[in-house]
Amino acid sequence: GVLLFSIIFSFSGITFNGDSVRLLNVAEASHNSDSGYRYSSSIRKKINKLGKKPIKELKIPILIGVSEDDLSDTWGDARSNGRSHEGIDIIAPRGAYIVSPTDAVVTRVGKGGLGGIYVYTANPGGEQFYYAHLDKVAPGIKSGVVLKQGDLIGFVGNTGNASATIPHLHLGIYKRGASNPFPRLTKEFSTEERLKYLTVIVEILKKEQKKKK
Repeated sequence: GVLLFSIIFSFSGITFNGDSVRLLNVAEASHNSDSGYRYSSSIRKKINKLGKKPIKELKIPILIGVSEDDLSDTWGDARSNGRSHEGIDIIAPRGAYIVSPTDAVVTRVGKGGLGGIYVYTANPGGEQFYYAHLDKVAPGIKSGVVLKQGDLIGFVGNTGNASATIPHLHLGIYKRGASNPFPRLTKEFSTEERLKYLTVIVEILKKEQKKKK
């Protein structure tokens, strides 16, 4: 399994840069309640199809390279300007695949501020997931795109105010305010799921490379 994963990463151009793992003190953007955010009617229809019940037990949104034992609960840690950390930082190699842990709808994609390159998704049960400090967003990811579990969102980086830290994903979960993702990240993708999703990702990246030639 490890050899196959290595071959796929090599083929798709992803390299792990050997950054050492250490505890981070990363300032993150604070977020207001998402209850006042308005979606277009077309996006709202897609969101409504996700269902009313949130998925309590989530799979780690890094497809390869992070296990449950690698996670640290950084929720509530002190941040600059008197803020507290509204999420967790998942340390992973630069370029590691960030995938959706649930079916979802992309609601916002942007760049700037403390989060650097970021993606917001609407998720089941009226929740909103926030993925920040990305190295780059995956091809085709834009507002209104419907995601299935395991679909590629982007690649781990350290953009925004994380530029002085090692690469990691900041994951935030919101529904009328922020909640701690850490207790809910209880699962890893199985080997079968990883192979399935990696096959799709490689095809996406191959097509993207052809467009650039």
